[in-house]
Amino acid sequence: MSDQQDLLNYLEEIKAVPDEKIVYCDLPYKVFIDECEGLHSRASIDLPLLQAFNFNPEKLDRLLGLTRALRTSQSNWESMKTDKKMAMDIWEAEAPAMYMFHHELIAHMGFAFRADPGLLKMLDLIKEGDSRADTIQDLASLSILGKENQDLLTAINFDLSQLDTAAEMADRMGRLLGDINGRMYFEDEIKLIRDKAYTLTKEVVDDIRAYGKFAFRNKEVKLHGYASKYNRERAAAYRKAKAGEEII
Repeated sequence: MSDQQDLLNYLEEIKAVPDEKIVYCDLPYKVFIDECEGLHSRASIDLPLLQAFNFNPEKLDRLLGLTRALRTSQSNWESMKTDKKMAMDIWEAEAPAMYMFHHELIAHMGFAFRADPGLLKMLDLIKEGDSRADTIQDLASLSILGKENQDLLTAINFDLSQLDTAAEMADRMGRLLGDINGRMYFEDEIKLIRDKAYTLTKEVVDDIRAYGKFAFRNKEVKLHGYASKYNRERAAAYRKAKAGEEII
């Protein structure tokens, strides 16, 4: 079964996790997922000993399925962040030219329409607002206004092909901005699914580790297999650093 299918299989349960019950991961997701897979292997080997304490072997299937679902949800989240960053990078690269073009277009039309109060009024209305969306809409509106008054623009030797350029730029930058804003909306849902998938996975991980820690409470080497190696090493590094500070 694919990781994607596991996510689909558990999706309803994942979404049902109340927001206030979400537990957040305090270590890198890749590390946690690797530890989940290691725990599954360890507990599978030790299954007969765990079952002596009424351990339900179905927990191992659940661990494996939830781990795969978590891996997919984390990949979805990373992909979303990457795609959004790419869209934002493109915007940052192209936006300066758009703003300059917008400024020049208004300047040329202001000069071409200088003797017509009505057209200047329309130009002022178009210029209202300074958001990214306003600038994009301005380009579309300026293209239309210019095409309706080509004679005045031709009188100042304005390149009329720029009106088509304005419309094309408005369309391209509008789709790009929509992609960025759209990803901001879906980003919350995808992250929420990832966080809830982690919550369910950690729940079963904690349960299996509790069985292992009890079953092997007197076997230190075995006991390590039911604890987070990452957290153990992090704690050891902290104690070492703390000891160094005390010596100083």
